[in-house]
Amino acid sequence: MILAIDGGVDNGASYGFVDEDETNLIIGYLLDYELCSLGMTTYMTREKDEYISLQQRVLTANIKQADIFVSLHCDAFHNETSKGMSVHISENHYSKKALLLAESINNNLIIQFPDHQHRGVKKSNFYVLNKTTMPAVLVECEFLSNPDTRSFLKKPENQRRLARSICTSIIYYFKSVETL
Repeated sequence: MILAIDGGVDNGASYGFVDEDETNLIIGYLLDYELCSLGMTTYMTREKDEYISLQQRVLTANIKQADIFVSLHCDAFHNETSKGMSVHISENHYSKKALLLAESINNNLIIQFPDHQHRGVKKSNFYVLNKTTMPAVLVECEFLSNPDTRSFLKKPENQRRLARSICTSIIYYFKSVETL
């Protein structure tokens, strides 16, 4: 499995002294730990604050012949009242497996975070979703541009809960895909 996490030279969104790349990396490490503790093999496209191109992330996933590709992000918008979690799949070449993985993550986020807005599964035109050869999803954990959800994202216990929720979803996905 490949976990893709943005960062490095491109810090992504940055609001209120919170950088998206750092938050993504923390959640990614926690997710990696959860999955490895269950005996899964994972590969992270970055393990420190360094720039890795989108092309290199995709190449790594494809060369490793990953079973799935999960890209972790925090959303942002110019309207600071925007909020919500969402899961994206390719609008161009998504598969039943990608949709199953996205729905599993989305449904578990709804269960684990009922007080948050959920924006659902969306078809999007992101490079990493379009160019990977395995089921791929991009998870927007919340909005950094919203002061309330930024506060949520900064808390270590919420970062752990996000990682555990995504981990549980991935385990469910693998159990479900065996029956397809």
